[in-house]
Amino acid sequence: MTIGLNEISLGLGAIGFACFAWPIYQRLTGEAEAEPLGSGKSLRSPLWWAGFVLTVAAIFLQRIVAQQAAGG
Repeated sequence: MTIGLNEISLGLGAIGFACFAWPIYQRLTGEAEAEPLGSGKSLRSPLWWAGFVLTVAAIFLQRIVAQQAAGG
């Protein structure tokens, strides 16, 4: 069994979503404090950027997979 681009992109998407969801989960469970409104700290978080980059990479790979499946 070989791992194709589809499986790689699904994995990247899942990891990217986890990077987005982990800080939210920590705030909801009370393990982390929320930043003050308007501080913009969440956008400067390395975890947020990792999630963003992984999600964009997953979307890009899914587009490649769809084009290959369509024969283009």
